[in-house]
Amino acid sequence: MMSTPKNIPILLAATDNYGVLTAVRALRAAGYAPWLAVHQTGTYVARSRAAAGTVSVPDPSSDGEGFVRELAAAAAQLSAAAVLPSVEAHLLALAGREADFAGIAFGTPSRESVERATDKDLLPELATTVGLQTPPTKRVVRGDSEAVNTFGFPAILKPLRSRTRNADGTVSAYSAPRYVSTRQEAEEALEDLHTREGLIQPYITGSLCSVSGVSWEGELVCALHQRSLRIWPMRVGVSSYAISIPQNAELERGVGRLLRKLGWSGVFQVQFICSPKGEHYLIDLNPRIYGSIALAIAAGLNLPGIWTDLLLGKRPHVDGYRVGARFRQEDKDARVLAKMLMDGERLGVLQGLVPRHATTHAIFSLRDPMPLLARAWEKSTAQLWSR
Repeated sequence: MMSTPKNIPILLAATDNYGVLTAVRALRAAGYAPWLAVHQTGTYVARSRAAAGTVSVPDPSSDGEGFVRELAAAAAQLSAAAVLPSVEAHLLALAGREADFAGIAFGTPSRESVERATDKDLLPELATTVGLQTPPTKRVVRGDSEAVNTFGFPAILKPLRSRTRNADGTVSAYSAPRYVSTRQEAEEALEDLHTREGLIQPYITGSLCSVSGVSWEGELVCALHQRSLRIWPMRVGVSSYAISIPQNAELERGVGRLLRKLGWSGVFQVQFICSPKGEHYLIDLNPRIYGSIALAIAAGLNLPGIWTDLLLGKRPHVDGYRVGARFRQEDKDARVLAKMLMDGERLGVLQGLVPRHATTHAIFSLRDPMPLLARAWEKSTAQLWSR
């Protein structure tokens, strides 16, 4: 194992979300000095003591060229060793712009890899070629009632892409997957999509599971398996409380084949619905710093640090992970437990409130308290203004 010199500057294109906050803390723990490139002022992520500082850049969703130009200038001024994206908007704006960052390790894969990895319409086809199962999927457009009703209801309606890069360099955001229980709800969900078209799948009961890790030039470097004990929103949401589980070797090999097909380099999360019969249905690929990444780090896999080591030509320290590590997203889990209480699930609520040893949190940290305090202040002032 090669040691990492302390305080190597890394420039992370950042957003104000808890997955990015975890990445900042993880990079600092790995011996790096993470600088944040942000388009918002006063973000709670920037309040972290792990951050070396912040620089201002345009929002890639509205000014892609300006974002790339200012990010490259900041990286040069800071003598950053590497530039890292954190969300799809960064990936789409930066893909194919390696020349703008000459001499700096560039954390965005090729344009082809990014386009394929963010294409939800392509995912079922890719999954089939590598031996992974997906729910039945059909592409539908607004007004085609027969197609919308292909699988009956309830169903899940998804955008073709979570984000897309426009010809002018801007990036458009689409809505999250929607649970729809009627044809009318499906039509309304399609109306909300920019292109009025999307993907519909039957709703499959089961638990949300995932395989997450780091891939390098299409080869799986490390992986963590997790299961969500609670999600928010409750029918189709993200992890509010999750636990690391033992490796499923067959599933991991399939994920490895998928990443090889994409030629992916970077952090990733592949999500599945695990049915009561033990079947795994691939439902999404997140080629980015994902929300519950703190669980992997708490279990022993510092994914942002491993990714950065690889970018800088270092041999990262990769070992197994600890089964039974737990993760809680404070805001979302509070909503889940409140909904459970309203539904009369008192025993489940009590079990959910029992403190568990070594549970890591999305925002809370005794060593780094300012992000939680800043987040609480944001929420309280927002509530005051909404009255």
